[in-house]
Amino acid sequence: MLRRLLPPALLLVVACAVALTLALQGEDPVTTGDGASAADSVTAALSQTGAGPAGSAIAVLDRWRYRADPDDRGRDRGWARGRWRGTPVRVPHSPNAGAYNGTAGQRAYDGSVGWFATDIEAPAAGLYAVRFESAHHRARVYVDGRPVREHVGAYEPFSARVALEPGRHTIAVRVDWRGPRRQADSGWARAWFNYGGLNRPVTIARLGRSELGALSVRTRLQDGGERATVQIGVRVRNRGASRTLRPRGSIALDGRNVRTLDFGQAGVSGGTSRALTTTVTIDDPQLWSPDSPRLYDLRVDVPGEATLRRKIGLREISWDSIGLQVNGERLTLRGASLPPDVRGRGDAMTGADEQRVVAGLRAIGANATRTQLPLSESMLARLDHAGILVWQEVGPWEPGGRWRAESPQQIAAARDRALRVAEAGQANPSILTWTLTNEVAGNGQPGQQEYIRQTARSLRELDPTRPVAADLWGRVLPNRAGVFADLDAIGMTDYIGWYEGLDRDAAEQAQITRERLARLRGFFPDKPIVITELGAAGTAVIGGDAFGSLRFQADLLGRRLRELRGAPNLSGTLIWNLRDYALRPDFRGGSVLELRPDLTLTPGLNEKGLYDFAGRPKPALAAVRDALREP
Repeated sequence: MLRRLLPPALLLVVACAVALTLALQGEDPVTTGDGASAADSVTAALSQTGAGPAGSAIAVLDRWRYRADPDDRGRDRGWARGRWRGTPVRVPHSPNAGAYNGTAGQRAYDGSVGWFATDIEAPAAGLYAVRFESAHHRARVYVDGRPVREHVGAYEPFSARVALEPGRHTIAVRVDWRGPRRQADSGWARAWFNYGGLNRPVTIARLGRSELGALSVRTRLQDGGERATVQIGVRVRNRGASRTLRPRGSIALDGRNVRTLDFGQAGVSGGTSRALTTTVTIDDPQLWSPDSPRLYDLRVDVPGEATLRRKIGLREISWDSIGLQVNGERLTLRGASLPPDVRGRGDAMTGADEQRVVAGLRAIGANATRTQLPLSESMLARLDHAGILVWQEVGPWEPGGRWRAESPQQIAAARDRALRVAEAGQANPSILTWTLTNEVAGNGQPGQQEYIRQTARSLRELDPTRPVAADLWGRVLPNRAGVFADLDAIGMTDYIGWYEGLDRDAAEQAQITRERLARLRGFFPDKPIVITELGAAGTAVIGGDAFGSLRFQADLLGRRLRELRGAPNLSGTLIWNLRDYALRPDFRGGSVLELRPDLTLTPGLNEKGLYDFAGRPKPALAAVRDALREP
């Protein structure tokens, strides 16, 4: 089924061990030494052996030149050849990540067109894959002036594959991020600012006769966790003539081989791929959990042709009417959500930016986070290492109560998008759920209901080891189980004290939440229920303890978390949000202004973060940390 749904470039994802190691140390991958050109360093990397899909290393393409094209004349002027001077930039890079409000912010938000270019030196003739982890919004890739790939969207990796002769070549990319409203209407709504550019890393690899990707890891525990049955899945693509392939591999811990992997012999026709699995038993496994995030080293090879390396965690997620469990231990989620946004760089985050985000989660004692769109591979790897679980939304993001996908074609596109994200993240132990929606209103719209039905079924076929969930709008809950009965877990937003219930005292606010949780438990007696958004804005613009002030935010969040502790119908609470972030220039706080029209917040920012936009902690940080730490 997935083979029909997903294009080969997204099926076959290859790990870059060297770049990932640097990223986990909080550094930006640097491909040049003193006195060496970027192209020369790429040649050196591609000439090495042992790390990439063809037995050669993957080179990180981080040095580019950028040229703005606000009048969209670059194609007519021959910019696709990349033979122009531009501003040197390091990718990831978003050209419009400066202003976020006022006239300049509106121009930046409306979007533009820009060009990126870089030079490489191919060490040998062959097929090469240039992999982009994200480009927003419409990207067209050229090599030596020839178009080789188009892509629409963001946060979904894609590859441009091209045959190269030895020598110097130029890669150019035209990126068009104009019209955020038009993007939303076509199914690409964003929960934050309209940042354009090459938002995540770019790599290049020389491909061999076979490729490996689509890694999955499924762990089942026996004898109280004394033994683990581990199923490893991988997809192998044959680029040669029809033949028999035999991938092999190993699982190691602290440099010691634990198990050898043999996927058996598989006949693979030329130009096709095949999913293979092998199962091993590991005695006395070192299990991954939020308290002890142990990681093993996995390697899979097609000898002499392809190598895939990853860090993996062995852990079992289970769920029932009592709640969520990791390795058989009760799990109560606590943490805050992550919009991928840093002041001055937007969503083009560096390794150091990601490291600071994880440090922020640790500062409140988080064991979980939530993200509304796919995280970068390096961020997921950091969360794997930190033992922080991810409530991962996989479908199109939509504001509360709005759903645009109604036709069968739109529903299928939304479903396939969710499956692509899930397939790419199967090997990350930190990913806890596949969550289909953001703030479903009531029973959901008809198209949304059909999307949930189709996607839940497909996700279980792809990955039966994680619960499939949906986030419901607490303000407008369903009046029946309906389509949500097909799910394994339920999330709910709770903005009592901010968007609603402002005229109620603390006891009455707490009672509203208890009644809503009881109502959900009545509809879903066998499903874990999590509050996935609890929040209120706090801004330095407002002084004292007035509504919307820093002190107000701290007091409200601390009180609400204490009220929810030990709630019988609840498997955890996630704060919205870890950090303030840019939303859109005309944002002044949203629907809260209907209740408090005199409220003055910072224009353009969502200020519900525990850190402000500059990364400074607010009083709410300590309030949340203390409330989460209390027994």
